[in-house]
Amino acid sequence: MSTSSYDPCLLITNGNQNSFGIVGMQTDDTLMLVTHAFSSLEEEKLEKAQFRSKPKTVLTPDTKIDFNGCTLMMEGNSISLKQKGQGGKICLVDENAPSRAQQYMEQRARGAYIASTCQPEASFDLSVAAQAQQPLDEEIRTLNERLKWQMENLDRGLRYVRIDLMHAKLMVFVDGSFANNKDLSSQLGFILMLVNESTDTDDTFTIRGNVIHYSSTKCERVTRSVLASEIYGMVNGFDMGIAIATTLRMIVERLGLAEIPLVICTDSYSFHMKRREITEIRWINGEDNPADAFTKASPNRALERFIESNNLTVRVDGWVQRPTTSPPGQPTN
Repeated sequence: MSTSSYDPCLLITNGNQNSFGIVGMQTDDTLMLVTHAFSSLEEEKLEKAQFRSKPKTVLTPDTKIDFNGCTLMMEGNSISLKQKGQGGKICLVDENAPSRAQQYMEQRARGAYIASTCQPEASFDLSVAAQAQQPLDEEIRTLNERLKWQMENLDRGLRYVRIDLMHAKLMVFVDGSFANNKDLSSQLGFILMLVNESTDTDDTFTIRGNVIHYSSTKCERVTRSVLASEIYGMVNGFDMGIAIATTLRMIVERLGLAEIPLVICTDSYSFHMKRREITEIRWINGEDNPADAFTKASPNRALERFIESNNLTVRVDGWVQRPTTSPPGQPTN
């Protein structure tokens, strides 16, 4: 198997399509998408090496499986991903308790873990909460509002629907907010989706697909303009997009399918398409950008709409047209 450039704990088989497999590992948990031939070969090798392993559980309409603190279950033609038990341990922080700083740290960590696995809507608030070492009353109240939302939405998670892989696109939506943190640092956010796209008009498109990865982080560098924070956000999304696109290309290559193009979507300024690895850059309407939820306390509802329906209609305000031939000295795809 080969290691993914996106995650060293994600492995993809080499060679024979009949023994194809994708394996993800997290501590002592293993999640596999494999053929019967691969599964049988794995069991044969384990037995030969005399390694002990937990019995396999196969995801079926009647059987759930647990992985990385989450529960996967089949719901009709889709698969849902929800938190397993951390949500039940969340408690509101007592503002008047002598141990409120410790409570703040513990409850923020619980909420952040759920946000990082299956509740992207909570990522921004919990990222901002992590910046407070000695939380003030207002910061505790803000965290409690988000924790209360999580306590009331224990069953809210991500749903994965079938898409046409032959015509799929990997889209990266990015955003950056300038100096909106307490210390005047900028907040950067992006979300990656594997989708099928349909064009409605020249300036509108609709996507249907799944969330692959997302992030809301404080910018490590000092930014002195809105443009600078936006570009740093794009670079973060671009780097992760390339890593995931490389992994997807490995998968489709082993399966004998077509290559998946990478598209960057942003409501900010575009930057140089280095190495021509990006198929397209679109400047979209800010109200339709799902990455808005990773940089603002009061975002638009684009991310919420996509999570609830796996569909999103996006208005395009502009785009970068890539030349059909490479400039002298520039690499081609």
